[in-house]
Amino acid sequence: LKSSLKSCPWRSAPSPAMAALSVQVEAYAFRQLVAHLQWRTDVQNVDIMNLTGFCRNCLSKWVHAGSKVYGLPMEYDDALERVYGEPYSQYKQKHQKKATEEQMAAYKSGEAKHARTDPGPAFAASGVVAAPSGGAGGHSTVCGQECDALPPLAALDLGGATVQARVAVLTCSDRAHRGEYEDKSGPAIAEAVAAFAARNADAGFAASVMQIRVVPDEEGGIAEALKEWCEPRCCDVIFTTGGTGFGPRDVTPEATRRLVQRPAEGLARAMAWQTSFQEPHSILSRGVCGVTGQGVLIVNLPGNPAAVRQCLSVVLPVLPHALKMLNS
Repeated sequence: LKSSLKSCPWRSAPSPAMAALSVQVEAYAFRQLVAHLQWRTDVQNVDIMNLTGFCRNCLSKWVHAGSKVYGLPMEYDDALERVYGEPYSQYKQKHQKKATEEQMAAYKSGEAKHARTDPGPAFAASGVVAAPSGGAGGHSTVCGQECDALPPLAALDLGGATVQARVAVLTCSDRAHRGEYEDKSGPAIAEAVAAFAARNADAGFAASVMQIRVVPDEEGGIAEALKEWCEPRCCDVIFTTGGTGFGPRDVTPEATRRLVQRPAEGLARAMAWQTSFQEPHSILSRGVCGVTGQGVLIVNLPGNPAAVRQCLSVVLPVLPHALKMLNS
């Protein structure tokens, strides 16, 4: 088995397509692991910790750390719920028992083999985790770590260039425009863009949100708002949110197509594919992406704030390179 893994094509220098597929294979294994742990509520965290050096809480912290690495806003409580299948407080009340003296003694005696709190191996650009050096066991950097501590991030490589992004946000919603509910998707976009820019400032990337507007689900009105920003090129990228579904009032893609001259279908496909593993209905989005005649990138995002964050976790890491090409 070991020799088979070494020769497996996705274990070394994978192509982009193979790398993306291998991520889904690994994600499937993770989901099966989580499902098994949710089923085996009879197995206590302390017992898993004593046998393996990590537990469900460590797994939750890995999820939380991964959300920061890839720019997906997530609270630690959300990560806990993904692993436990319900709010952690409910799980503890129903299933967690007080540890016995024997369990605590085993916990103390095995601390040297618990998931490490010192920095583990680097996460290579290929996505393959390097083997621990010096024979040290484990590779966790989260056990004992504060939940809001920022894990090491993969450096954004802009080749020494400085990229500045002027961003506009357009929320397309009848009800939000009428004031029937608060627009949360537009601010979620602004928050995610600002956070991504702050994390990558040292790499030469800067972003500022120039405009935020809410318009009703009217194709002409949406197109006019986009045109108003694109023609004088007062921004480099426009994120729309809402109006991408199958409803009769979902007309944001039609309005966007009026201005797009060069479609960027790969972005739309990547968002739908990657987010579908968390929300299967995301493949029902009709959102389009593309470049206008003035060189402005327009990206249609869904209307749900959580879905917006998921899609931005796919788009934002490639946005600096896209803008670098557009401005070259």
